[in-house]
Amino acid sequence: MMAAPAPSDPIACDAVPVDGGTLPIALAGMGTGRAPIILLHGWTLDGRIWAPQIDGLAAEHFLVMPDRRGCGRATAPPDLRREAEDVIAIADFLGFDRFAVLGLSQGATIALDVARKFASRLTGVVVSGAPLPTLEPREEVIELDTYRTWAAAGDLAALRRDWALHPLMQAHSQAAHALLAAMLADYDGRDLAALSEPPALPRDVLRTLAVPVLALTGEHDTPWRRACAKALAEIAPRAIHATVPLAGHLANADNPARFNALVAAFMRNLTASQPRPYP
Repeated sequence: MMAAPAPSDPIACDAVPVDGGTLPIALAGMGTGRAPIILLHGWTLDGRIWAPQIDGLAAEHFLVMPDRRGCGRATAPPDLRREAEDVIAIADFLGFDRFAVLGLSQGATIALDVARKFASRLTGVVVSGAPLPTLEPREEVIELDTYRTWAAAGDLAALRRDWALHPLMQAHSQAAHALLAAMLADYDGRDLAALSEPPALPRDVLRTLAVPVLALTGEHDTPWRRACAKALAEIAPRAIHATVPLAGHLANADNPARFNALVAAFMRNLTASQPRPYP
């Protein structure tokens, strides 16, 4: 088991071996006895998206921020259906018996897949901007076929320009805009060649999730993502819903103070009592 970094050394890095390669992980915080949190970024992003969470959450939790397979500096090939096992590999590498998982956008789908397959390892799940077409008919459009064509032709500039204009990528603060721009500039499109399908999350599976769930969306997230979060809170037996004000799809970067406060309160409630709805 790796030692958690000391407060004077807020960031440490390592690489976790998984099937097909490695996943780089950034570590922050000591925590105060509460379960560690593994944070899963969204599409075209990497572990840097969680920088706004370090100041707000690392005092109470040990944070683990990987680059998911096919993303960032990961050498493991893209495969969405293997990522739940990757999360367990990270937990085992660090010696975690139980832990929480926080997923953003595509990473939220992986977080729910972990909850479906490995509920006994989890203390709780936070999902933000989760896409759940089994609960709500999909209303938003992402031109993946066009992006695959551009990526195959090596025209990443066109891909990045177009994706930067999508509603899911609109930042609501200068700091969030700079963070997104830095990650998008490094996105290399290799996951688009894999044709990897996301894990199936049927309604019946979500209806029987055994772990507490906090379903978040930004106030200005797309209508479909907001509807998905509300539907998840209604169907999962131990789920609650909250909205992050003054924030879009990437709520953790747009309004980190409120996002962090909601996550921290949910995590505290996991050890105190059943989670309660937020005002």
